[in-house]
Amino acid sequence: MKRTSWTRGAVCLLLPLVGAASAPVAEAQNGPYLGLELGIGNGASMTLDGTDNDVATTCDAWIVPIDGTNAGCDPPPSAWSSDMGGGSGIMGSLAVGYRFGNIRAELEYTHSALSYDAVADLAATDEVTVDKAQQELELAETRIETVQYESFFANAYWDFTPDARVSPYLGLGVGTADASIDYFNRWKRNLDPAAITTFAGHPDEESLRRIVAGTTTIANTKLKDNVSAYQLLAGVDFSVSDSVTLGIKARLVEYGDFETGRLLWDQLRSHHSSRGPGGTEVAYVMSSGDLSMWGLSFGMRYSF
Repeated sequence: MKRTSWTRGAVCLLLPLVGAASAPVAEAQNGPYLGLELGIGNGASMTLDGTDNDVATTCDAWIVPIDGTNAGCDPPPSAWSSDMGGGSGIMGSLAVGYRFGNIRAELEYTHSALSYDAVADLAATDEVTVDKAQQELELAETRIETVQYESFFANAYWDFTPDARVSPYLGLGVGTADASIDYFNRWKRNLDPAAITTFAGHPDEESLRRIVAGTTTIANTKLKDNVSAYQLLAGVDFSVSDSVTLGIKARLVEYGDFETGRLLWDQLRSHHSSRGPGGTEVAYVMSSGDLSMWGLSFGMRYSF
């Protein structure tokens, strides 16, 4: 969006607040209310960790016959990580609550869609995957596009001056969130068979290098998990009438540890996600302990 559009939008949002500042003081109304908010969100950078039950390429029965001479065919889990930059986007919420003097209690649903559009290298952290990186890989990368949160919170607020025209407040919320991450992961083998050293010493080394050259391991999916969440809230309300309040709210949201279930690769070294025809399926799990965001929103509350 052009800067002039942002400016016009900000003016449109601020005009009601200017009018509220000049309105007569309205007495705070106890009882139920409905709230609506719309604003921007910013997601923090994160580290995505992955693990799977893959084997060394020399033990891939789709490529190499398993005849008892293959070594390292039952290794510990493969492991890798990627450091991803932050993202930004929109957020909105609906709330239903009740006021008791200075105290407000509410149930809130929030939707956040944050565009990360981030690309990062994969860093192998186990011996087998490190060997693959050194012997055959020319590219290993992670991409994440949109990160979304569908959250439900129970919030409590303290209004410092509920009977004043301008009333600041603080709040705390606890809840749960369905988190999802648009995820793409690619491991690409070198296109030049001569650059691959995986099969050094094997009697069929040259033909095996040609088979492996250019193959890819790909994951292209939406990572999902339900996580715990809590948020810190602060803002200022502007009383317009006995029933209508406009306001500005800032929030910091922290989410619990994220971990997917077992997922199959879309392709593993350009074949099915298994160790061999009819063999053990190779599945990966992704996790992160860094999910968080902050938001700034404009809102309206209607008291009954």
